[in-house]
Amino acid sequence: MNGIDFAYLPIIGRGEQINIICAMHGIKVNTMMTKPMGDDFDKDVQSPFGTIPWFRDNSNGIELNDSLAIVQYLVSKYKGPLTPKSHENAALTAMYWAWAQDYYSFVLSPLHDIITDNSDPFWRNLRLTNTLADGGKEVGISNLTILHQKRVQYLENYLTKMNLGNFVTGENCSYADIFIYTCVKTVQETGGFGILRESCDGVPFKDCTNILKICKSVGEIPEVIECVGSKFQEYPI
Repeated sequence: MNGIDFAYLPIIGRGEQINIICAMHGIKVNTMMTKPMGDDFDKDVQSPFGTIPWFRDNSNGIELNDSLAIVQYLVSKYKGPLTPKSHENAALTAMYWAWAQDYYSFVLSPLHDIITDNSDPFWRNLRLTNTLADGGKEVGISNLTILHQKRVQYLENYLTKMNLGNFVTGENCSYADIFIYTCVKTVQETGGFGILRESCDGVPFKDCTNILKICKSVGEIPEVIECVGSKFQEYPI
Protein backbone atom coordinates (compact mmCIF):
# COMPACT_ATOMS: atom_id res chain seq x y z
CA MET A 1 0.00 0.00 0.00
CA ASN A 2 1.28 3.48 -0.88
CA GLY A 3 -0.65 5.11 1.95
CA ILE A 4 -2.49 8.40 1.98
CA ASP A 5 -1.61 12.08 2.09
CA PHE A 6 -3.72 13.89 4.67
CA ALA A 7 -3.81 17.66 5.13
CA TYR A 8 -5.07 19.15 8.38
CA LEU A 9 -4.03 21.28 11.37
CA PRO A 10 -2.55 20.47 14.80
CA ILE A 11 -6.00 20.39 16.39
CA ILE A 12 -8.43 17.53 17.11
CA GLY A 13 -11.26 18.83 14.92
CA ARG A 14 -12.67 16.60 12.22
CA GLY A 15 -9.23 15.24 11.46
CA GLU A 16 -8.36 13.02 14.41
CA GLN A 17 -11.13 10.56 13.60
CA ILE A 18 -9.40 9.98 10.25
CA ASN A 19 -6.07 9.37 11.94
CA ILE A 20 -7.71 6.84 14.27
CA ILE A 21 -9.49 5.05 11.43
CA CYS A 22 -6.20 4.73 9.56
CA ALA A 23 -4.50 3.40 12.69
CA MET A 24 -7.21 0.79 13.22
CA HIS A 25 -7.17 -0.27 9.56
CA GLY A 26 -3.40 -0.31 9.14
CA ILE A 27 -3.28 2.57 6.63
CA LYS A 28 -0.05 4.56 6.41
CA VAL A 29 -0.63 8.31 6.76
CA ASN A 30 1.58 11.11 5.47
CA THR A 31 0.39 14.06 7.53
CA MET A 32 0.60 17.48 5.86
CA MET A 33 0.21 20.65 7.91
CA THR A 34 -1.74 23.31 6.09
CA LYS A 35 -1.33 27.07 6.21
CA PRO A 36 -1.46 29.08 8.43
CA MET A 37 -0.12 26.44 10.86
CA GLY A 38 2.26 24.72 8.44
CA ASP A 39 3.84 24.95 5.01
CA ASP A 40 3.05 21.50 3.58
CA PHE A 41 -0.31 22.42 2.05
CA ASP A 42 -2.26 25.52 1.04
CA LYS A 43 -5.97 24.75 1.30
CA ASP A 44 -6.93 27.93 -0.54
CA VAL A 45 -4.97 26.78 -3.59
CA GLN A 46 -4.66 22.98 -3.43
CA SER A 47 -7.99 21.97 -1.92
CA PRO A 48 -10.90 21.69 -4.41
CA PHE A 49 -13.34 23.59 -2.16
CA GLY A 50 -10.85 25.60 -0.11
CA THR A 51 -11.43 23.54 3.04
CA ILE A 52 -9.84 20.79 5.12
CA PRO A 53 -9.60 17.90 5.81
CA TRP A 54 -8.17 17.05 2.40
CA PHE A 55 -7.03 13.58 1.41
CA ARG A 56 -5.32 11.73 -1.45
CA ASP A 57 -4.98 7.97 -1.82
CA ASN A 58 -1.57 7.46 -3.39
CA SER A 59 -2.56 4.02 -4.70
CA ASN A 60 -5.00 5.46 -7.22
CA GLY A 61 -4.74 9.26 -7.00
CA ILE A 62 -8.28 9.92 -5.76
CA GLU A 63 -8.62 13.21 -3.86
CA LEU A 64 -11.43 13.90 -1.39
CA ASN A 65 -12.28 17.16 0.34
CA ASP A 66 -15.02 16.17 2.79
CA SER A 67 -14.64 14.34 6.09
CA LEU A 68 -17.58 11.97 5.62
CA ALA A 69 -16.45 11.08 2.09
CA ILE A 70 -12.96 10.37 3.42
CA VAL A 71 -14.24 8.27 6.32
CA GLN A 72 -16.60 6.18 4.21
CA TYR A 73 -13.98 5.70 1.51
CA LEU A 74 -11.39 4.45 3.99
CA VAL A 75 -13.64 1.95 5.77
CA SER A 76 -15.03 0.70 2.44
CA LYS A 77 -11.81 0.36 0.45
CA TYR A 78 -9.54 -0.78 3.27
CA LYS A 79 -11.60 -3.36 5.14
CA GLY A 80 -11.11 -3.51 8.88
CA PRO A 81 -12.89 -3.42 12.25
CA LEU A 82 -14.75 -0.20 11.44
CA THR A 83 -16.17 -1.45 8.13
CA PRO A 84 -19.98 -1.77 8.49
CA LYS A 85 -21.09 -5.40 8.74
CA SER A 86 -24.44 -4.96 6.94
CA HIS A 87 -26.58 -2.40 5.14
CA GLU A 88 -28.48 -1.81 8.38
CA ASN A 89 -25.27 -1.32 10.31
CA ALA A 90 -23.99 1.08 7.66
CA ALA A 91 -27.15 3.18 7.83
CA LEU A 92 -27.15 3.37 11.64
CA THR A 93 -23.46 4.24 11.70
CA ALA A 94 -24.02 7.07 9.21
CA MET A 95 -26.95 8.38 11.30
CA TYR A 96 -24.93 8.52 14.52
CA TRP A 97 -21.97 10.01 12.67
CA ALA A 98 -24.32 12.74 11.42
CA TRP A 99 -25.20 13.59 15.03
CA ALA A 100 -21.50 14.12 15.76
CA GLN A 101 -21.12 16.15 12.56
CA ASP A 102 -23.97 18.49 13.56
CA TYR A 103 -22.64 18.76 17.11
CA TYR A 104 -19.19 19.62 15.82
CA SER A 105 -20.49 22.07 13.19
CA PHE A 106 -22.94 23.99 15.37
CA VAL A 107 -21.39 23.76 18.84
CA LEU A 108 -17.66 23.01 18.74
CA SER A 109 -16.74 24.86 15.56
CA PRO A 110 -18.45 28.14 16.61
CA LEU A 111 -16.72 27.84 19.99
CA HIS A 112 -13.43 27.70 18.07
CA ASP A 113 -14.13 31.28 16.98
CA ILE A 114 -14.55 32.41 20.57
CA ILE A 115 -11.54 30.45 21.84
CA THR A 116 -9.25 31.82 19.12
CA ASP A 117 -10.74 35.34 19.14
CA ASN A 118 -11.57 34.96 15.47
CA SER A 119 -13.91 37.64 14.14
CA ASP A 120 -13.87 36.80 10.45
CA PRO A 121 -17.37 35.51 9.66
CA PHE A 122 -16.26 33.99 6.36
CA TRP A 123 -13.36 31.81 7.48
CA ARG A 124 -15.09 28.61 8.55
CA ASN A 125 -15.75 26.52 5.45
CA LEU A 126 -16.51 29.78 3.60
CA ARG A 127 -19.89 30.08 5.31
CA LEU A 128 -21.35 33.39 6.46
CA THR A 129 -21.42 32.85 10.22
CA ASN A 130 -20.69 35.10 13.17
CA THR A 131 -20.61 33.43 16.57
CA LEU A 132 -20.28 36.73 18.38
CA ALA A 133 -23.22 38.50 16.72
CA ASP A 134 -26.05 39.84 18.88
CA GLY A 135 -24.39 39.98 22.24
CA GLY A 136 -20.68 39.28 22.08
CA LYS A 137 -18.59 36.63 23.79
CA GLU A 138 -20.61 36.15 26.99
CA VAL A 139 -23.90 35.68 25.15
CA GLY A 140 -22.22 33.49 22.54
CA ILE A 141 -20.86 31.12 25.18
CA SER A 142 -24.22 31.03 26.96
CA ASN A 143 -26.12 30.23 23.76
CA LEU A 144 -23.64 27.56 22.70
CA THR A 145 -23.76 25.99 26.17
CA ILE A 146 -27.52 25.64 25.88
CA LEU A 147 -27.16 24.14 22.41
CA HIS A 148 -24.47 21.75 23.68
CA GLN A 149 -26.71 20.55 26.49
CA LYS A 150 -29.71 20.08 24.24
CA ARG A 151 -27.86 18.23 21.49
CA VAL A 152 -26.07 15.97 23.96
CA GLN A 153 -29.31 15.18 25.78
CA TYR A 154 -31.00 14.10 22.53
CA LEU A 155 -28.23 11.58 21.90
CA GLU A 156 -28.15 10.36 25.50
CA ASN A 157 -31.93 9.87 25.58
CA TYR A 158 -31.91 7.92 22.33
CA LEU A 159 -29.04 5.71 23.42
CA THR A 160 -30.94 4.96 26.63
CA LYS A 161 -34.07 4.10 24.67
CA MET A 162 -32.18 1.76 22.35
CA ASN A 163 -30.46 -0.01 25.28
CA LEU A 164 -27.28 -0.49 23.28
CA GLY A 165 -24.03 -2.21 24.22
CA ASN A 166 -20.63 -0.53 24.45
CA PHE A 167 -21.00 1.22 21.09
CA VAL A 168 -23.76 2.98 19.14
CA THR A 169 -24.57 0.00 16.92
CA GLY A 170 -24.03 -2.71 19.57
CA GLU A 171 -20.89 -4.51 20.65
CA ASN A 172 -18.67 -3.55 17.70
CA CYS A 173 -17.00 -0.15 17.40
CA SER A 174 -18.03 1.95 14.39
CA TYR A 175 -16.59 5.05 12.79
CA ALA A 176 -19.45 6.99 14.41
CA ASP A 177 -18.17 5.98 17.85
CA ILE A 178 -14.74 7.30 16.86
CA PHE A 179 -16.11 10.74 15.94
CA ILE A 180 -18.29 10.92 19.07
CA TYR A 181 -15.22 10.01 21.12
CA THR A 182 -13.04 12.76 19.61
CA CYS A 183 -15.77 15.38 20.09
CA VAL A 184 -16.42 14.44 23.72
CA LYS A 185 -12.75 14.20 24.67
CA THR A 186 -12.09 17.57 23.02
CA VAL A 187 -14.64 19.18 25.30
CA GLN A 188 -13.43 17.30 28.36
CA GLU A 189 -9.67 17.78 27.99
CA THR A 190 -8.39 20.38 25.53
CA GLY A 191 -7.26 23.68 26.95
CA GLY A 192 -9.45 25.92 24.84
CA PHE A 193 -12.67 24.18 25.76
CA GLY A 194 -12.19 25.12 29.38
CA ILE A 195 -14.71 27.88 28.65
CA LEU A 196 -17.42 25.31 27.92
CA ARG A 197 -16.45 23.19 30.93
CA GLU A 198 -16.67 26.25 33.13
CA SER A 199 -20.03 27.18 31.65
CA CYS A 200 -21.26 23.66 32.50
CA ASP A 201 -20.00 23.90 36.11
CA GLY A 202 -17.10 21.61 35.27
CA VAL A 203 -19.28 18.70 34.11
CA PRO A 204 -20.12 19.15 30.41
CA PHE A 205 -21.52 15.62 30.08
CA LYS A 206 -23.36 15.37 33.37
CA ASP A 207 -25.73 12.37 33.56
CA CYS A 208 -24.59 11.18 30.10
CA THR A 209 -23.87 7.61 31.19
CA ASN A 210 -24.25 6.06 27.75
CA ILE A 211 -22.18 8.64 25.91
CA LEU A 212 -19.38 8.35 28.44
CA LYS A 213 -19.54 4.54 28.26
CA ILE A 214 -18.99 4.74 24.50
CA CYS A 215 -16.02 7.07 24.95
CA LYS A 216 -14.51 4.81 27.60
CA SER A 217 -14.84 1.79 25.29
CA VAL A 218 -13.26 3.62 22.36
CA GLY A 219 -10.49 4.95 24.57
CA GLU A 220 -9.51 1.42 25.60
CA ILE A 221 -8.80 0.26 22.02
CA PRO A 222 -5.02 -0.22 21.72
CA GLU A 223 -4.75 1.48 18.31
CA VAL A 224 -6.68 4.47 19.66
CA ILE A 225 -4.41 4.75 22.68
CA GLU A 226 -1.32 4.70 20.48
CA CYS A 227 -2.70 7.07 17.85
CA VAL A 228 -4.08 9.69 20.24
CA GLY A 229 -1.27 9.69 22.76
CA SER A 230 -1.38 13.03 24.60
CA LYS A 231 -3.03 15.07 21.82
CA PHE A 232 -6.06 16.04 23.90
CA GLN A 233 -3.77 17.59 26.48
CA GLU A 234 -1.41 19.18 23.94
CA TYR A 235 -3.76 20.50 21.26
CA PRO A 236 -5.53 23.81 21.98
CA ILE A 237 -8.88 22.73 20.54
